[in-house]
Amino acid sequence: MAYPRPERLEFPHDEKQVSWLPMLLDAYFIADKGVHEAIQKRIRRGERLACAKGCSSCCEIHITIPVYPLELVGIYWYAITKISAPLRDILKKNLQQFSTGDPCPFLIEGVCSIHPMRPLACRHFNVFNKPCSRGEDPYYTRRKDVLTPIEKYKNKALAAMLPFHGIKERAKRKQAIRTGFLNSQVQNLHEIKWTNLALRMDGALVIRD
Repeated sequence: MAYPRPERLEFPHDEKQVSWLPMLLDAYFIADKGVHEAIQKRIRRGERLACAKGCSSCCEIHITIPVYPLELVGIYWYAITKISAPLRDILKKNLQQFSTGDPCPFLIEGVCSIHPMRPLACRHFNVFNKPCSRGEDPYYTRRKDVLTPIEKYKNKALAAMLPFHGIKERAKRKQAIRTGFLNSQVQNLHEIKWTNLALRMDGALVIRD
């Protein structure tokens, strides 16, 4: 069965109003194309993608999920401006009660509530051949079944985020990728103080430039 070709997320009105949003959507589209290509290669080798809607094993057990600064802004924006009741109320409660080691606070009834804005780490994590056993992290139990992102796509996606940090020239972006600049800016999703987002959702403030 073919893995569907990705399409770029589109928020036309918001992209005109929020200068950083096209950068993030471009980055995610690049990453999604890389994931699509990598998955197709493995499917052609006779492997089967085990990940499917309703499977949330990685969301429940992973406690080291890197989030880049622009991704964090995107999560805030999406949660504040795009999620409505009753899901909004459930998410706020999750964020208020979240503690390190809990399942991802954005996981609601086995589904990612911010799926369009899920971080690169989540987009890249795909498992083949058999679904994860309860509590299993296949990265350690069967590494060969875990997708390895295609480096050129991963780097292009990161480069698309760099203008958010004022790094716009092509040469400087290449240097920033080589030196791992964005890796020095990353936060662990499980260590972010999500109560702040819950408070912002109460005020329904719009994040702009």
